[in-house]
Amino acid sequence: MLHPLITRLTSQILDGTPLTEEQGRLLAGLESDHTTELLFAANSVTRAMGHRPFTCSITNAKSGTCSQDCRFCAQSGHYTTGSPNHPLLPLDELIENGLAMHKAGASCYSLVTSGLMLSSDEITRICACIETLRSRTTLELSASLGLLNNDYARRLVQAGLTRYHHNLETARSHFPSICTTHSYDEDIATIRLAKEHGLKICSGGILGLGESWAQRIELAATLAELDVDTVPLNFLSPIPGTPLEASPLLSAHDALKSVALFRLMLPQVSITIAGGRERVLGDYQSWLPLAGANGMMIGNYLTTKGRNLEADLRMLEQGKWI
Repeated sequence: MLHPLITRLTSQILDGTPLTEEQGRLLAGLESDHTTELLFAANSVTRAMGHRPFTCSITNAKSGTCSQDCRFCAQSGHYTTGSPNHPLLPLDELIENGLAMHKAGASCYSLVTSGLMLSSDEITRICACIETLRSRTTLELSASLGLLNNDYARRLVQAGLTRYHHNLETARSHFPSICTTHSYDEDIATIRLAKEHGLKICSGGILGLGESWAQRIELAATLAELDVDTVPLNFLSPIPGTPLEASPLLSAHDALKSVALFRLMLPQVSITIAGGRERVLGDYQSWLPLAGANGMMIGNYLTTKGRNLEADLRMLEQGKWI
């Protein structure tokens, strides 16, 4: 028999009433004996909402020497990590990367750049890539380019961009412990600006940054308030040379429970699992659909290798992903 709280709140979600932040905290506080029940509840919500599986991929279009001091990030210029450093890739290379991921089966392709904000010339190159891929593929085109202004957003939309990715990374209450070089409100403003220009929003964060369960629920509640379309969830894979290099990995249990809580807090959004899943979950990756995820990033990440692409595609083909 399901825990009565899980039963009641799942029924509430399915009846169309979202959870409050306080209700999310109550679910997060349940003992581990009830985690499997949370996973099944999350899966029932995923199915009831009609979420379909999808895959996405990214390219590290500009890497390293970032002015920001995010404590988890290998690309920050404040730390010595040995991660790749290169300016914005040539246009031909950006296009070829997109074509390759389209051929591999990705449904969404995102151009990701380091730094707080691109220059106008860099935006021009990104727009040229988007225009070409829009004409040669059926990919949904996304970009993660840091902070936006009205001019940049307008040009990206005219080029054919349909989705903007901008992670909040963690809860507002925990953010000052993670980054001091820009404010949470600047990130919120970029998300709202992108929405004003008609872009769908992909925004999530990294779990395992030292945040509490209550702060995970806080992040989910903020994303619900912002009415984002897709929530990417990453699991911290500590990078040597960063201030968080000695952080413990999340357990597979805590990672799966977190995904389930985000699904219950955000029933309408697509939830995609990205960086750190291989290291944190191992063979438990196939449990992610049960926990409420319906998307998976394939290929490599920004500064770390992804799972073998053939292994990921085989898992999808074998029906283990919804």
